[in-house]
Amino acid sequence: MSQTPPSRSNDFAQTFNAAHGEVGLSRVSVAHILQRIQADPAYLFGAELRRGAGQCPFHAPAPVPADAAPEDDPLPAEGEAAPGVPQDDADKIVVNSLLSLLFNRLRDHIAAKMPLDELGRLMLPIPPLSPHKLDPADRPAMAAAEPDAVCSVLRDATCHLLDALITDWVKDLLLEEEHYRALGSGEISLDAAATFVLRTTLDNSALYQRAGYDMLSITKTGSHTAIHICWALVEAAPLLVPGREVAFYDDLVRRSLKQIIPLSMASLGMLVHYMEESGIEPHDGLAVHRLPKDQTAFVLDESGLIRLNADPIARFAKPGERYYTGCPAFYTTGLIKLYMDMVAALAIDYGVYERLQEG
Repeated sequence: MSQTPPSRSNDFAQTFNAAHGEVGLSRVSVAHILQRIQADPAYLFGAELRRGAGQCPFHAPAPVPADAAPEDDPLPAEGEAAPGVPQDDADKIVVNSLLSLLFNRLRDHIAAKMPLDELGRLMLPIPPLSPHKLDPADRPAMAAAEPDAVCSVLRDATCHLLDALITDWVKDLLLEEEHYRALGSGEISLDAAATFVLRTTLDNSALYQRAGYDMLSITKTGSHTAIHICWALVEAAPLLVPGREVAFYDDLVRRSLKQIIPLSMASLGMLVHYMEESGIEPHDGLAVHRLPKDQTAFVLDESGLIRLNADPIARFAKPGERYYTGCPAFYTTGLIKLYMDMVAALAIDYGVYERLQEG
């Protein structure tokens, strides 16, 4: 259990935001870009979006000298970032904006397609590479397994379930895009248009091509991180407040989720470094390990809620990085909560709170 003194409600968010600024990073909200697309879907195909979106605070055109000729246009060439904006950052803004838009459909897809048994319990697949060789459907075997094994299997299986649902979501989007292309009429849905622009941006981005990312792998990686953090919050509850009933823990983690949300607003580099420094992220980088008892990420505040500890914040920015948007899921109403709802339900279903307090 962390010995850090109780924190106040806004300590972490303010400190984390300031830490970004200290390494030269500025956050760009994509909310206004989403509003612009909803108001005018043709904006998806404009050069402004590909340049980082014109309403971003850093995108104001450079001043034009009074004696400039008409051809001395200060705007960048089509497809290039605005002056002073690194191309990688401009690509991140476009990609994360379009993912945020399409994640509304992902949220609805997950909610509608979650496999439930006759008792309404979430059914999990067998994690194919798990060393524990446990089937989540085998309740006696799960009950007899060591707590660390149960946590590992549940984390692993949750990620595999989401991977399958995300694959179906991408497949549906690509089929919809192909449907409108085959019509040949010029008509297209907003989701199909966003999918097309997202795919072409990823295909032409040096940043994403270097990493080998497409919309499927980006979304799966992000969902794994979100599930990892949700499970860590669940596992932190009995560490911080031992000896309580299941209903207490369920209420605690659900009410505490909003205090963990600042992680989703971070740059990727700052998020990863915080997870590593605080014990959320294990040394092998796999999201299948139970939260260690010496973790320093989660603390109790004066009101009894679980909050994030600012002490493990590690300041980091990649060379040339200046702007970040935070996770696309942050801008998608209810998506992070849906992940938390899944994890919280599984924690009760498999007796995780009781198991974590054994011994």
